[in-house]
Amino acid sequence: MEMRRSAAEEAGALWSEPTENRRERLWRRLTQTAIIAVAIVVLAAALFVARAVLIPIVAAAIIGSVIGPAIEGLARRGIPTAFGAVLMVLAIVGLFYAMALALAGPLADWTARAPEIGAILQERFAALKPSLRTVASMIESIQSIGRVSEPPMAVEIADSRMLESMVTLVTPVIGEFILFLGSLLFFLAGRVQIKRRVVQVMTPRSTRLTALRVFREIEGRLGAYLVTATFINIGLGIATGLMTWLLGLPNPLLWAVLAGVLNYIPYVGPAVMTLVLAMAGIVTFPGIVPALLPAVAFLVITSIEGQFLTPLIVGRRVALNPFAVFLSMAFWTWLWGPAGTFLAVPLLIAAMALVDGVLAKRRPQLPG
Repeated sequence: MEMRRSAAEEAGALWSEPTENRRERLWRRLTQTAIIAVAIVVLAAALFVARAVLIPIVAAAIIGSVIGPAIEGLARRGIPTAFGAVLMVLAIVGLFYAMALALAGPLADWTARAPEIGAILQERFAALKPSLRTVASMIESIQSIGRVSEPPMAVEIADSRMLESMVTLVTPVIGEFILFLGSLLFFLAGRVQIKRRVVQVMTPRSTRLTALRVFREIEGRLGAYLVTATFINIGLGIATGLMTWLLGLPNPLLWAVLAGVLNYIPYVGPAVMTLVLAMAGIVTFPGIVPALLPAVAFLVITSIEGQFLTPLIVGRRVALNPFAVFLSMAFWTWLWGPAGTFLAVPLLIAAMALVDGVLAKRRPQLPG
């Protein structure tokens, strides 16, 4: 009997061992998945909390990766790297100053016309007031469900509060811009040393070669995208300026610069620019056809650029999936706001280059 029991126990152990191994593997995978999920949540929270510091640094790293090869070219011609970095930063500051100086006048004109613009818009959209009132009353009725009625509170707005709000809004922007310039300067000055230190940390020679290839691929793709997109956006801005000038819309330089800058944001930028031109046309021209003509003309121009020119030129070097671009913009806009919208596509390109470089040797050869 003892021998039969021992044999039965051994057989049971043989049958139960694979099940226990499967359970262990399942729990191990679930633990790893939970750890990765927690790490992603913590990383996203850290990115959100430190966005005021990370946004200028990330923007400086992206711009520095694009213009870094130019610094190396100057160094090969005998110009010290630190001096070349200073020259590049001064050139960027001069470009921003020139743009601000050129746009100060048109922006001041439109700002001074704010009361007039508000009155014109109210007059043009007077026919829509009943519908808007109905929608607003419905929204108010829905929001008032379960809300305790309170007596109206008198609110007095002082000029000092408005000035305080403007200072509160402008001061962080100035601080982040200074942080961006400082980060860009030191990144350009120590870019080669940073790459060398990162590569030296990796022990196997194959990993070092992979890291060098990934760095080179990221810089190449970012440079190809940003440089090509910049020339395309300059062309779009010139075309928009000429179009608004021919149609008689005032301040064509303002619309040209605004169209070129907003076009760095795929899909959203052209849509915003179309809406802005529609509002400017409604304010400027009395008839509905002349008012909407600038927006329609810009929509035709940006459609030709977005559907034919950009895929033909940029797509040869950097192939971007529209769905991946949309998800990247949604994520970084949710995390970092408008600045994240500007940085979404460059960050996606860098991530794609990193994934392609790391997984280049692990990809299976699929048939067909």
